[in-house]
Amino acid sequence: MVVRWYSGVLNRNIAPSISEFTRCDAPDLAVAHPEAPHWLANHFLNSVFRGQLSGTHRQYAMNLVYRAQACFNRYHSARELTLQYLSSGDVRNPAIRKYFLALADWESCFLNAQIFIDILNKMGAPGSQPMFVDGDGSPEQRAYGVANSIKHWGSDLAQGRHSEDHTVPLWLSNAGFESRSHRVTFKELGELVEGIALLANDLQDPASLAKRAAEREEQSNETNGAGPA
Repeated sequence: MVVRWYSGVLNRNIAPSISEFTRCDAPDLAVAHPEAPHWLANHFLNSVFRGQLSGTHRQYAMNLVYRAQACFNRYHSARELTLQYLSSGDVRNPAIRKYFLALADWESCFLNAQIFIDILNKMGAPGSQPMFVDGDGSPEQRAYGVANSIKHWGSDLAQGRHSEDHTVPLWLSNAGFESRSHRVTFKELGELVEGIALLANDLQDPASLAKRAAEREEQSNETNGAGPA
């Protein structure tokens, strides 16, 4: 006999919307980034044999690659676990273990993306713009807010910021990811991770990155009428 639970029981005691969660359209990014499994190793080898960034930028770059690899790995692990969850259960008798395995990896993806954003903003050149402005409603700002909801779940709960139905700080819906105060679609998170991956592709070879930056600066000086230093 297969047990079929009432939706209210599932939503209240496992996660909001779990009884309606039936699809995930998070894009697969792995094919477009074949070097992703090797970003850290490539960064190390290229830094030793080809050249590295100077000063604190060397440390920033290393940690950006580290966080990018963690974010990218957890994104695809979570995506695969989510698809397994959706194919293995019934909305009225969900595969609870697989749901929470997926949720844990999604949380890790958001947290590593947040750390990546923080490091990138600190690494930026003087006068450069941050990835988002507080409250601007951009996908980056909302994803950052989701990460904060995960980090501060305990204190938010203690201060009465969550309803009794919020059993977890992050949950899955057909639209994507939801927290107490933010929503991010699967596509939006995919685009954020794609942007992180593109930066990691550049950072895995610091010497080439520095050369391209110098060339852009030279071209900018020529365009503005400034001669070489």
